Amino acid sequence: MSENLNPLAKVEQEILRFDQLIEDISGLFAVETLAPRIHIIHPKAARRTHRAPDRDVNLTLMAIIHGVEVAGLAILNELLAALKSGQLPLEVSIGLALGNIAAAQKGVRFVDRDLNRSFGRESLDTIEDRRADDLETLLARSERLIDFHQVRLKIDRPFWIFPYSKNGYKLARAVAPEVSIITHWGKGFSQEGQCSDEWLNHHGGNGVTMELGQNGFDPAQIAMGLGVVKKALAVVTAAHFGRRERPSKNPPAPLYTWGEIVAYPPTGGPVLDEGWHNFKMVTAGGRLGQFNGQEVCASVSGPVLFPKYPDKIPANGVYGDKAPAAELIRILKVIDERDLPADK
Repeated sequence: MSENLNPLAKVEQEILRFDQLIEDISGLFAVETLAPRIHIIHPKAARRTHRAPDRDVNLTLMAIIHGVEVAGLAILNELLAALKSGQLPLEVSIGLALGNIAAAQKGVRFVDRDLNRSFGRESLDTIEDRRADDLETLLARSERLIDFHQVRLKIDRPFWIFPYSKNGYKLARAVAPEVSIITHWGKGFSQEGQCSDEWLNHHGGNGVTMELGQNGFDPAQIAMGLGVVKKALAVVTAAHFGRRERPSKNPPAPLYTWGEIVAYPPTGGPVLDEGWHNFKMVTAGGRLGQFNGQEVCASVSGPVLFPKYPDKIPANGVYGDKAPAAELIRILKVIDERDLPADK
């Protein structure tokens, strides 16, 4: 039984299932393969009514951009199974892509460099650079993107996260208004390179990312993500054909942006106190950890995000002149729609 497989065997099983399901639906839909495990699925009787003829993919769904974030892989497989069985109609063209397959098969976040910092780079030196180049061929034809991710540490909720655009905000609120949104503008998310949604937004499309929960094949996350996919298809299909999609009755969840990004000190040993996890609250002036005997404190109050606990600590506890991460932790602040930029 698949429930008894070790994590790497489960990943391999789901990757092979993805391949088999793509083959199984090839008689029902027009399947276009752009690169290994990067496909476009067109309805055989597709009506070309979209307003962007150079973007013939109405919605792209991506998974395992980070190799340890595996729930999205299962979600794509459940979508393919629903298409195969006829339980889910398809009136628009969709893209389905698996990201860092090599990392997933090794059970690591990435092999050479972070794939979600590798879009828009000219280099093709690493596995991730080359995979980003492949994925960009799909994104360049995509009107919209939902990229499924997971987080490393404990968390009690899913959330949307993406560089702000009016269309991205509308998409997230239309698909899952009950899920909190974390958005940002101005500088990119990382100085290392562009994320998938950021690249698409810069090239005329509309990209958003959903963080489902903590890493793993969690059944509740998979079921929730499949619901997001079905709702997204309904929203996109309605927009494509000019039909009105019934708005959700759920009240919108909180909207956040960065309140503070705490940089990782360039040298020194472990910094964060134990016990920080995603959405745990900190108060202004509250201690986050210590560096060289001095307390590191928050300057604002709010829930924290992406606390960094390095995997490998040098034997002497000192990292030398290179920090193990670009940042130590992020702190969120609540905003409302009036705070969002008007020119995005």
